[in-house]
Amino acid sequence: MLGDEVCSDYCPVLAALLKAEAELWLAPKVVGTSVDHLLGVKDWVLPRQPEMAVFASGILDTRKICFGENERLVPLTTFARNVRCILKIVLEQTTSTPVWVTMPPVDARHVQGEDEFGYDNETISLYNEEAKAVARMLGVAVVDLYGIVKAASRADSTRPDGIHFDGRGSDFNANAIAKRLREICSKA
Repeated sequence: MLGDEVCSDYCPVLAALLKAEAELWLAPKVVGTSVDHLLGVKDWVLPRQPEMAVFASGILDTRKICFGENERLVPLTTFARNVRCILKIVLEQTTSTPVWVTMPPVDARHVQGEDEFGYDNETISLYNEEAKAVARMLGVAVVDLYGIVKAASRADSTRPDGIHFDGRGSDFNANAIAKRLREICSKA
């Protein structure tokens, strides 16, 4: 599993939930953006050839570069290209089953102000929809963590920064992801 800091919140719980069924390998370093995923797939997935390669997308892609402007750290078209390249590398150069995990929403109630924060759910949703479209086009399974969190109204389970999840939120996310990964494995 290659993931960002949000992923590292729920991964210990996820590993425990899947312990009897699978060994969860976490990449040695946290992923920041889809560019890091692209590098990570070459450094981490290709040599190991895991049965399943799970990518928990980096919210950092959606962060504003300059506050007050709308330009993002990784533009949407570049993000989509990166997702496509990541998934194609796995599909074409491994026997692994790729899985994309969408970015969860942020909790705007805990944000001091947009100028300080640089993230918003409208942009996160756009990026997630683009990643899901790319995954569908390539026949890759998706764990829609954004949709799962939104549907469960788990906004109260974040940490004070509005991005990371507390213990209750991490447990909820890990259980939802484990359930979806089991579904994907049963179809493979």
